[in-house]
Amino acid sequence: MLVRDDVRALRASAAAAWAEAMGDATSCALAKDGRSHPAGKFHEGRTAALGELYRACPADAAGEGIAALAGSLADDWLARRMPGGGSRDWESYRAGGVDALRAVAAS
Repeated sequence: MLVRDDVRALRASAAAAWAEAMGDATSCALAKDGRSHPAGKFHEGRTAALGELYRACPADAAGEGIAALAGSLADDWLARRMPGGGSRDWESYRAGGVDALRAVAAS
């Protein structure tokens, strides 16, 4: 059964994938260079969404409660207006967040 600590572990895995995608540069530094980095933004979105889910989970949350919360947050992420006027990077960010939350909702 899924528990809150599993969400924390998923977030750590997403953060590791984000760091790997970004190489030796920070997201802020890469954003300032004017190039698009959709792979990095995808993993950043996963990390952010899973962090949001973790913070929203009560300490004793488990199983279907976490899955339902993840599904609700995924719907929220889909409805949010992303900054950047719908740029490819921000759409990748949203896609990463929704992907991560939907995966938890399905577990």
